[in-house]
Amino acid sequence: MDKMGEYTLNETKSKKSIGESPFFVMIVLALGVFMTGIDAYIFIPALPTLTKDLNTSYAMVSWTLTVLMLFMTAIMPLAGKLSDVFGRKKLYIIGVTTFIIGSFTASFSWNIYALIASMGIQGIGAGIVLPSALSTMNDAAHADQRGKTMGVLMAMSSLAMIIGPNIGGFLIQNFGWRTIFYVNIPIGILAAILALKFKESHGETNPHIDYLGSLLLIGTIATMLLALVRVQTLPLTDITVFPLVITSIVLFVSLISYEKRVSEPILDIPLLKRGKILSLNLAILLTGLATFTAFTYVPTFAQMALNMDIQNSGLLLTPLSITVLITSILGGVLLDKFGAKRMLLLGSPFLSAGLLGLTYFVTDSITLSVFLVLIGVGMGFTTSAFQVLMMSFIPRDEEGTGVGVLNTFKGIGGTIGPLSGSFFLGAALSGAITFSHAFSNLFMFGTVVSVIAIILLVMVVVMDRTDEYVSNGSGS
Repeated sequence: MDKMGEYTLNETKSKKSIGESPFFVMIVLALGVFMTGIDAYIFIPALPTLTKDLNTSYAMVSWTLTVLMLFMTAIMPLAGKLSDVFGRKKLYIIGVTTFIIGSFTASFSWNIYALIASMGIQGIGAGIVLPSALSTMNDAAHADQRGKTMGVLMAMSSLAMIIGPNIGGFLIQNFGWRTIFYVNIPIGILAAILALKFKESHGETNPHIDYLGSLLLIGTIATMLLALVRVQTLPLTDITVFPLVITSIVLFVSLISYEKRVSEPILDIPLLKRGKILSLNLAILLTGLATFTAFTYVPTFAQMALNMDIQNSGLLLTPLSITVLITSILGGVLLDKFGAKRMLLLGSPFLSAGLLGLTYFVTDSITLSVFLVLIGVGMGFTTSAFQVLMMSFIPRDEEGTGVGVLNTFKGIGGTIGPLSGSFFLGAALSGAITFSHAFSNLFMFGTVVSVIAIILLVMVVVMDRTDEYVSNGSGS
């Protein structure tokens, strides 16, 4: 074999060890993805309680989730590269273990700063788990089953979204907020122990890690996202915002300049500059931006525009979550049959249609639920397709790196989405426009962004067909 322990179809068929079973691998990886996914949702009901128990402000408590997302997004490119170099199995176990440690320390947090630090550790663990899990699944699954297995993994986040707040609310009310972190620990321990049975896939005997490039990349992402978080409540010229913007620009320029001179860079600039790969990454960024714009502000829209109470407005997200759960699995099945490119072109218009419906046609909770279902179909049909298509565009020994970069773009879009809403709602708070008008502008913004994403996906399909034609022509 050319690569240490690389999965092959013949091995999977000829050997009966459980560690090589695609179904077993999928279940174990699903545990890890579910563990990291449920953390944020199970934690949300605890925010008001934490302000009292830790004697702090709501603004400080909100930093727990901000730091979780910040570290998770920033670490993924490096984690993907490390999985390419040292092996998927090792990185998955390291990621799960790191997340368990963060959960354990979070449960013993004596003040808000200790809790924020623990959430940062969880973010690092989650950022390692996702790219290593997706790459492991791609290696383990048969070629005609990758869509199904990826769909199941992606559905875990939706399942976490549905049950997380309910479990969190029950535990907090009856046993205290610290117990919500104990849910992750047994799941993580089980996932790590079972993952020991995996057959290692990939791994280089003479590894080279671009540590300086990794630090520059993490610094660029972290300072940029932190600036976006701060500018939500402070002007760009604020002393805590403007230096972050300048720092992120300087780090980004330094990153690009340095990566061009390194033999094995963390960011393969020539690869990322290829039209279809760059367009695919930009498309998932814009899709994430549009999706999270809608997802974040639907409850607020229901309260302010439809005059619904808080409890019922929160329940409105249930149809969206259930739809994503179902269509993620169904989309995986269809992906195996029709291919990633067709699924992206099929699913993306559902997202745009749902956002357009939120802009103009919502009159009550029923119509709102209908358009949220459309958004859910768009999310479910496209999530796995993005991952599979990205991995088909890059060399197999760089799959982890590619997936890490792709999900970093998605994470950036998901971070910008909620922040963009504050811009539109700020106009309503100042009295310049009504809240109904502000929400219409917000959802129209999401619609336009999602349409641009569709255009980019069409470009990806066209460029890929051109590449195939040139490749076939040169080989004939």
